[in-house]
Amino acid sequence: DECRAANPNFQYCVVQAVIQPDESSDIWRNISIISSDSRNFPRDHLERGICLHECLPPAGEDLLLGPNISRDDQRLAHQLDRCVNKALRRSHDLYASTSILHCLSEEDFGRPLSTGELAFLALVTVLVLVIGRATLWEVPKTGTVYHSLIAPFCLSRNVNQLLTVVTTPNDSTSAGGSLECLEGLRAIFMLIILVVHSSLPIIRMPLKNPDEMELQTNSFIFPFANSGNTHMITFFFAIGGMVQVVSFLNSMQRLPEQAGVGFFLRKVLHRLARLLPAYLFMIFYQATLFPRTKPTPIAHKFTDYCDRHWWSNVAFINNFVHLDEPCLKFGWYLGADFQLFLIGLAIMMFMWRFPRAKSICVGLMVSVALVVPAYVIYTEKLDATMGFHMRHALTELRTYNEFLKYYTLTSVNAGTYFFGMIAGLLYHHISKHNLQASARHYTSKLFRVVFLAFLSLNGFLTLLPSLSLTKPSLFLAIFGSALRAIWGIAHATLFLLFVFKAKSIAVGFLEHPILRVLARLSYSVYVVQYSVIYMIYSNLSVPFTYGAFNSAFVTSAIMFITFISGLLLHVAVEQPCGSILKQIIDGKLSFSMPNSLRPKRS
Repeated sequence: DECRAANPNFQYCVVQAVIQPDESSDIWRNISIISSDSRNFPRDHLERGICLHECLPPAGEDLLLGPNISRDDQRLAHQLDRCVNKALRRSHDLYASTSILHCLSEEDFGRPLSTGELAFLALVTVLVLVIGRATLWEVPKTGTVYHSLIAPFCLSRNVNQLLTVVTTPNDSTSAGGSLECLEGLRAIFMLIILVVHSSLPIIRMPLKNPDEMELQTNSFIFPFANSGNTHMITFFFAIGGMVQVVSFLNSMQRLPEQAGVGFFLRKVLHRLARLLPAYLFMIFYQATLFPRTKPTPIAHKFTDYCDRHWWSNVAFINNFVHLDEPCLKFGWYLGADFQLFLIGLAIMMFMWRFPRAKSICVGLMVSVALVVPAYVIYTEKLDATMGFHMRHALTELRTYNEFLKYYTLTSVNAGTYFFGMIAGLLYHHISKHNLQASARHYTSKLFRVVFLAFLSLNGFLTLLPSLSLTKPSLFLAIFGSALRAIWGIAHATLFLLFVFKAKSIAVGFLEHPILRVLARLSYSVYVVQYSVIYMIYSNLSVPFTYGAFNSAFVTSAIMFITFISGLLLHVAVEQPCGSILKQIIDGKLSFSMPNSLRPKRS
């Protein structure tokens, strides 16, 4: 801001300086020792913001970026290198090689709207007009396509549907226990995920006190806490598997003859009808208008690639394609989850057609859960789990093999999904044979055993950094597989524990209407969080002081804006568009025109 205020033709560049080794320097030796620990910031890599007109020589005004000068201009790079090294030599008597990361000029604040940006704004305008028409003027219930396309956008109706909490009788009768508590768990875990995602980018900010951050990353308990951060997403895979099985078996009980190709396609189309509207809207926003929200010196830290790689998200293959240049980075989960939905649906249809093969299928699912993670860890020469490495955290894990080759793979996450499916099968079997009383007793016992194993395996992570193991390591492969499996088993056991638990304060809390409403918003919140988080961090004043107050303040602001944005996305896009698409899929949409819109005959 000061640079821009001092010169109307300002040019501000962010430069990365890599300090060159100098064994004769005590400062360099200290830097190399600290940087050698993967949990510390790489102190040999510096980022410097330079106001170009302040460091130019008297005759260097022609270097200010104009129509004929670009970031790649060698004169500009040379001058910035001189500016950085002049200050570095004066302060520490060291030399660094430099590269330009990002440059800002007045032109970045006055760019005309692109075709894509105009198209997105036009879409928003049409959406606002349709919502206004549906909300302010009652659409006649004529049973026409006009009514079917406009009425779902009524804001008051959508808000009312969101806030209306109905207890489904099937949840407590035919199913044998209440599944409503799972929605409460879904809401709580979504809040935790949002808090974690909101606080992680602090690591990538220019900090005044990096030592405070390193005190935490080097603490004895940090590997245990990081395991929670790493494996939190497994909850959503597990609950997805359980809900899919229960939904499938309930459908088969009502119409057992429908298990065919048509049923499979209809289930897939219904899934896409729920996922795509909000997802496409946010991808369109990211590819067009999002860059305008962050014309700041640190915008390069939060680069998105939806303008180039949107198609991998739409095809739901972004969990293994373009991971190093992602569109909506958190969207990798949606890709993996959709693939597992297809696999799970195929397995359930096979078991329904061939009931005697059920035990074989369950055995194969457990085998996949245990063998595949171990195989990937061993063959790819990876650590047992995705640990914390500061250099990889600074690049958003885009250079981290454990993230690229293990964490996001469908085959690795399949085990957690399968444990959720097995929980669904047990749930249905117990309810069908009225074994709820026995289930409560044995589930409580099982949970104690699983919880002990869970604490033991995760607690061992505090000792793992001190072990020097050569990769590939059979021990790391077995331990990593067991660690991932215990998270899936723990989630599945927790689901069964609460589902069959007698009414209590905990169950009552999880079934509270507020949590159920938050659960309905969870998808829109998940989709919109990326844009909000990166927009806010890009516009913070830097350098940033790391501390409990600042972290809590930023996280609270992000959560508030994310939930407001998620609410708007849900009632304006996800809910109405999903309703229309489902009517089309089910053949319930009338394609007749209202009389007022029909052309008059002469």
